Amino acid sequence: MRTSVIVTALGPDRHGLLAAVATTIANENANVDDVSQTVSNSMFTMIMFVSFDETETTLASLQEALDRTGEETGLQIHVQHENIFKFMHRI
Repeated sequence: MRTSVIVTALGPDRHGLLAAVATTIANENANVDDVSQTVSNSMFTMIMFVSFDETETTLASLQEALDRTGEETGLQIHVQHENIFKFMHRI
């Protein structure tokens, strides 16, 4: 079964942030389906749509790996299941 999640990241801009997050996701056997990123006033912001097969990884292991990447890069990284994200941001 495929699971879709939204990964958001925020923090001071520096080289390699997108690569670090994307590499972590790939190492967890997940796929980046879409990404949007912006740098404004030296702050990096990113939203990624990520999917994975639950037989290859779990939401918890993905979150743990991204937490470590956040600590290493200075980013605040959050992972939300797609359904929760949609519910919280509906009009």
